[in-house]
Amino acid sequence: MEPLVHFPDALHHAPIGRLVSIAGHLVDQHWGRYLAEHHGLTSAGMRVLFILSRVGDSTHREVAERCFVRPATLTGIVDTLERDGFVERRRDTTDRRSVQLTLTDKGREHAQALIEVIHSDRPITSVDADPAKRAVIREFLTELITTMADGDIGRLNPDKESTDLTTRGARPC
Repeated sequence: MEPLVHFPDALHHAPIGRLVSIAGHLVDQHWGRYLAEHHGLTSAGMRVLFILSRVGDSTHREVAERCFVRPATLTGIVDTLERDGFVERRRDTTDRRSVQLTLTDKGREHAQALIEVIHSDRPITSVDADPAKRAVIREFLTELITTMADGDIGRLNPDKESTDLTTRGARPC
């Protein structure tokens, strides 16, 4: 399969929704490789570290709820984090059925390093290095996120005329 960079004309003529979808997928892949290579983490593992760094020690069930996964799904993620020295499991002394998850020093260090990377707000491309273009991109992405977060899938209906710039021409992938 040829890389997309060999098809700049196709990208220039693609609908905005498709470009957002492709860009999101590529950014997710890039971020996943960065997490694995530089921190030994998956995206799911990173979310657990962020939750524990923000709220402190929590039960397995509380972390699962905050990650929007079932406790059984979280078990494998925590197994890996514990094996790699990022978190520890501790039995609650008052209720032996309850397991507390806590960050280790290593987990805290990696969570802080990742928070700093995320909040550095360095330009990703030459386009967003321009403050005026950056403001337009930020406005577009913010509106896209809030529009999509409201759950209105009707906006993606290709048979419905849209005057909303965030979805005009968008098609489900």
